Amino acid sequence: MKMCCEYIGGLRYKFRMMGIPVYGPAYIQGDNKLVRCDTSIPDSTLKKKSQSIAYHFVREGAARDEWRTAYINTHDNPANLLMNVLPMGQKRRGFVKMLQHHIFGSFNDPL
Repeated sequence: MKMCCEYIGGLRYKFRMMGIPVYGPAYIQGDNKLVRCDTSIPDSTLKKKSQSIAYHFVREGAARDEWRTAYINTHDNPANLLMNVLPMGQKRRGFVKMLQHHIFGSFNDPL
């Protein structure tokens, strides 16, 4: 989560240096519910030292409204299509349709 937030901060800085205005926060979706809860709920109890080190950086960006974190189920995460090898079946068809929808808009080609 911290690496993602650092990358987003760098992109926002580069856009501003090129004269491109950046309005609103970036939305970060993750499939690890514990990490998302630790970064969005200020009263959460941290269990590991490594989490507490990165916690302050991520919370500071969320407090400045640079980014917002959200939970997405593993079965609905379109990034899994590009990261994992999926066998043929209904799950793969659903991911491919979702990806085509994000790229081309409304795309109703049967697979």
